[in-house]
Amino acid sequence: MGKLEQLAEGRMQGMAFALKVCKDAEKNGDDPIRALEKEMSFRYKTRISILATQKELDRATDTIKELTAKTMLSASLIVLWEQFYFGNVRAERFSRAFMTYVKALCNGEITWFDIADTLKEKTGIEVFFDDEVFIRIGDKK
Repeated sequence: MGKLEQLAEGRMQGMAFALKVCKDAEKNGDDPIRALEKEMSFRYKTRISILATQKELDRATDTIKELTAKTMLSASLIVLWEQFYFGNVRAERFSRAFMTYVKALCNGEITWFDIADTLKEKTGIEVFFDDEVFIRIGDKK
């Protein structure tokens, strides 16, 4: 298949996918244009380019989210214990607060972008999800 044929095929797949997003939204009583805008925003921010909608991805990743959260909590706790001398009481407090955010993320109440935006607004720390630099510390506002 030549380059032009590949480009045309990619466009057709993209259009078919956009139509699926709109039809799914309409079937669920949602605004199809708004659903497509949300899907495009999600894809742009995450750079995820597979032929599954955000809702399908969310359903398929629940187990991965849970395992990732437990892994990150464990890694955070060991760092807090080793580097910052957290004891059991502060570790427990941290765990409860951490899991509050994780549950809100998993339930779709907030997104990782919401957390990053809040962190930047309140502390000046910027978190990047698509850059080689993961965080940048700025001036506190």
